[in-house]
Amino acid sequence: MRVLVVDDEPAARRRLAIMLEELDVEVVGQAQNGVEALERVRDRKPDVVLLDISMPEVDGFDVARHLPEPRPLIIFQTAYDEFALRAFEHEALDYVVKPVTLERLTSAIDRARARLESAAPPRLPNALVEQIQEAIAERVPTSRARILVREGAGHRLLAFREITRFTAKDGVVHAHTDSGRYLADYTLSDLEARTPGSFLRPNRSELVSIDRIERIKSNGDGSASITLSDGTVAHVTRRRAAEVKKALST
Repeated sequence: MRVLVVDDEPAARRRLAIMLEELDVEVVGQAQNGVEALERVRDRKPDVVLLDISMPEVDGFDVARHLPEPRPLIIFQTAYDEFALRAFEHEALDYVVKPVTLERLTSAIDRARARLESAAPPRLPNALVEQIQEAIAERVPTSRARILVREGAGHRLLAFREITRFTAKDGVVHAHTDSGRYLADYTLSDLEARTPGSFLRPNRSELVSIDRIERIKSNGDGSASITLSDGTVAHVTRRRAAEVKKALST
């Protein structure tokens, strides 16, 4: 079994690597942040990623969202039990709570071995699913300064201040900047939650930067049109017009 260790704390990475060696597991690499983790996955193709959830800018859920196919199995590690339900939603194999004990890590690795040998999809056991559904609440997404987007065969961090708008078409979301556009593996609802007060939703398929709005014009039927700094005109639906005008007046 080939395992990649991802954690933003050097001491935690070293400790996990030592325990994995005791379990006769090959540690194919370590990563200290989400972008580095994705690079290591592409280059070293691990069977399992032991993935920290709470990392700055690009957290474990972002990494899980952007993993290339064929996806390795995921074992999330976290200091907070509340993340476990989201781990299940991302089809993690398992999760371990920090500080990770050798006994708990052994259990997670044994489960990974069983999944790899059976070629079964990475699923959490039903008993554990029931436990976390009863005890854990969804975490409120936090606002961040940058977002992970695709660039060629890799990824880059793009500052929200550089983005004029996000568009969604046929389930694919792009971030538009003055220099081009980038594929973003998020829904517009995800992005709206990450950018409170700085982006607004004029319609179902667009999310625009408030700072890039230059003017708004009523269309006479309850809807409106907003012009952005790059000359793009976005339609504001009648249902969203009052909300958009209120956001622009504050």
